[in-house]
Amino acid sequence: MNIIETNLEFGALSTRKSTKRAILHHAEASKCTAEDIHRWHLQNGWSGAGYHFLVRKDGSIYRLRPENAVGSHAKGSNSDSIGICFEGSYMTETMPQAQINAGRELLGYLKGKYGFSKVQAHRDVCSTNCPGTNFPFAEIAGVAASNTPVNSTPAQTPTTYTGNDWVRRLQTECNTQGFSNQKVDGIPGKNTLAGCPTCRKGARGNITGLIQERLNSLGFNCGKVDGIFGAGTRAAVIAFQRAHGLTADGIVGKNTWRALLGL
Repeated sequence: MNIIETNLEFGALSTRKSTKRAILHHAEASKCTAEDIHRWHLQNGWSGAGYHFLVRKDGSIYRLRPENAVGSHAKGSNSDSIGICFEGSYMTETMPQAQINAGRELLGYLKGKYGFSKVQAHRDVCSTNCPGTNFPFAEIAGVAASNTPVNSTPAQTPTTYTGNDWVRRLQTECNTQGFSNQKVDGIPGKNTLAGCPTCRKGARGNITGLIQERLNSLGFNCGKVDGIFGAGTRAAVIAFQRAHGLTADGIVGKNTWRALLGL
């Protein structure tokens, strides 16, 4: 695992005496950098970024506040916790698989390092909806402790799905339109993949809207989610296909669906 050092400059900080848990947050911003968060928190009058880590949508992990410092991310719970922020706004967005995997890996490392097992959402300790109703908490927080050192590259571990709202809506729509008759469980698999129709420029409807929503959440901007497979959506599909080593034809067929589903 590689943690990117940001070397941000902070005001006065105090040292945390114990580490008994991690608290997970979302940035409430679809796109943000470590420097953005640091600037926002300085503008709040704080010593700097209140979180200890930022996990971005592409799976990169950034160090924010020094790991041994008391954070400023969950009022009343900062003295014994590490704060982890996830780029994105997960009241409405769907988290990319790369970000889920990175969050799991970071938590496994921290659990192994400090010997804690407790992981909470910000909403568990404060009156807030953070990290959002779409945040895949169980997928990220359920990871076991790991002694994997920082800056090593561990073997890829299988992802355990606990259900995903975007997949659930896709399954429902494929059933409704007669492309499949599958169980609606939010778990992507061969039946979900088999039920996804080929979509190309000119297509319209809810399945196209779900494609647009997914691409936007993964950082491949289609623009407005309007259910119309136009030039902007085709360009986003091509960019996604190129990023995943697929034939860049702008058509959402089986291989592109497989990548969108994270299979």
